Amino acid sequence: MPNFDSSVLKSHLDCASDPTNSTHVRGRAFEDALEHIFAAVPGCDVQRNSLNRFRSEEVDISVMNFRENNGLRALPEIFLVECKNWSDPVDSATVNEFASKIRHRGCTLGILVAANGVTGNPYEKTAAYQSAALALVERTRMLLLTTADLAALASSQDIVSLLHRRLLDLIAAGTFTLG
Repeated sequence: MPNFDSSVLKSHLDCASDPTNSTHVRGRAFEDALEHIFAAVPGCDVQRNSLNRFRSEEVDISVMNFRENNGLRALPEIFLVECKNWSDPVDSATVNEFASKIRHRGCTLGILVAANGVTGNPYEKTAAYQSAALALVERTRMLLLTTADLAALASSQDIVSLLHRRLLDLIAAGTFTLG
């Protein structure tokens, strides 16, 4: 398990946000940042860019979670991470696609990392927030992270605390939360 290094994370995030880089380079750097984060969480093992056998769906990052004491104990043994380094908020159609991808893989949890958040209003459960709420009713949980969340991380314990809090907030609020 690699150690969490905030300077490595910052370097990946800087590359991911640099407009002089190609879309491909920025997207790859965004995925690199998430791989760095999850690989540093105790008990987590990551796999990148997995295609299903029909070559119709790709998973950016799959995480095997062995639920170590100082790791992601409240999260399931396997979950998916979808990285969207978009300049605009992620829309409801994309959230619905991710929810389907989670179910198609037999998982119950996915983490959507949307650089600039999602569309809609969490209090009125509109747009992407409604999609997350509907998925939750079907027992598909999705947590939301943004670039601001990632930039604030200083240790692997920070991501553990953040994800546990977001999971509790998801259940309590019935949709994504960023609070």
